Amino acid sequence: MRSRLLFVLCAITAANAPAVARAQSAPPPAAPASGTAAPAAGAAGDAAKAPGAVDPSIEEGDDMSMTFHAARPADMQEFAQANLQEIQVGKLKPRYALNFFGDLSLGASSKTEGITKPDPAFATGVYDILFNAELDSKVLATSEVTFQYEPSAPLAELERLHLRWKPSKAFFFEVGRFHTDIGYWNVAYHHGKWLQLPIERPRTILLHGGLLPVHWVGAQTGVSIPVGGGSINFVTSVGSARDPIGVGGHQTHSAAFTPVNGVHAKLEAAGIGIRDLHIGVSGIYDRIPAEEAIVRPGLPDTGIDEYIGNAFIAFPSVPFTAIAEGYIIQHQVTKGDLSSGEAGSKWRSYSVFALLGYTLGIVTPYVKGEYISSRQGSDIPDAFYIPEPRASVPTPPSVALDLVEGTGGIRFDVNTWSSVKVEYRATGGYAQRIPGTKDLIHTGTANWSFGL
Repeated sequence: MRSRLLFVLCAITAANAPAVARAQSAPPPAAPASGTAAPAAGAAGDAAKAPGAVDPSIEEGDDMSMTFHAARPADMQEFAQANLQEIQVGKLKPRYALNFFGDLSLGASSKTEGITKPDPAFATGVYDILFNAELDSKVLATSEVTFQYEPSAPLAELERLHLRWKPSKAFFFEVGRFHTDIGYWNVAYHHGKWLQLPIERPRTILLHGGLLPVHWVGAQTGVSIPVGGGSINFVTSVGSARDPIGVGGHQTHSAAFTPVNGVHAKLEAAGIGIRDLHIGVSGIYDRIPAEEAIVRPGLPDTGIDEYIGNAFIAFPSVPFTAIAEGYIIQHQVTKGDLSSGEAGSKWRSYSVFALLGYTLGIVTPYVKGEYISSRQGSDIPDAFYIPEPRASVPTPPSVALDLVEGTGGIRFDVNTWSSVKVEYRATGGYAQRIPGTKDLIHTGTANWSFGL
């Protein structure tokens, strides 16, 4: 039998029954090829065994085509690992996966809230490019870049850039910029709206304007212990959680050396008893850098201690999907940091959100609810979230500190690689960023997203 070059397409849908994708084989060139494609192994094989990942079962027909069965991926990284392809360069056989995500929306709201306006308007979402490369059997390189259109100028951001060393299934060590591994949602659905059920992330973990440090620059390590068909996973990291904002800037991690100002840990039980079930707790301590009076007039030249606690339960399965997370965030100034009356002040925020969805063929109705409440132990509000509390013209807070919000929607998987979502959202409390206003805001949004 002639040798064949096999290019594998992993079909991923949200239907009750697994989707099926076919890749026809083709003969290779007469001379030896410099690269060959083959079904992914190694890390991709590990991902295939994870909850919600691609099922590696293969059927062969008379025409020697290959049929791959796949369920909806549990998260972005599993999706990427399941698509790793093998190439050969000399004696080396690195494997790589290149994935793209994007979306477009049409929305309107009863009042201006965030980027949504009363008049119907279109918006281009974030275009995400994710690249994974297995440099050898133990080293994985990951990079992720996003592009977003702004009327003034295009905006590109480096989301991830890290190297991971994984000598065994039980241990890994990585360095670089990665998604903060707190809770479930932040790592599973960081970018790529096509992967998550609702259109937007919960406000607590918004990438811009959320309550948490969703990115981390530093070193991270983790261990995994097999237990009862699943595993107990422990991850911890050290590095930079919050960078200085600076005059005229915004909080982000740059290419410069960043201060080591935080530690993080997460303990999770995954797939024990029930394959797709994740239950865990996680936490962060970091030191928010001091800022000049022009940046943070409410608390100038003073560092802030930040403590974050979290508990979560997630069942990202098909047909039933359920995710719930709760957070406590405390900011405080110790007496040694400041001699004014604000010394010893504490500000605490509470947040909880939950998502439920059920897939019926290509249709998945879902509901999401979120509650955020803040308490202050000082004459001024939280100086990190609201840096200018005493301005003559108060600047609306950039985050939602008091909020009750409910969302209902329907997702239609129009084909293997894209989905249309239609949502209605009702928001009450502080969400519209106008203190003292409690009117309910009604928002309708339609979104078409893709991933490949």
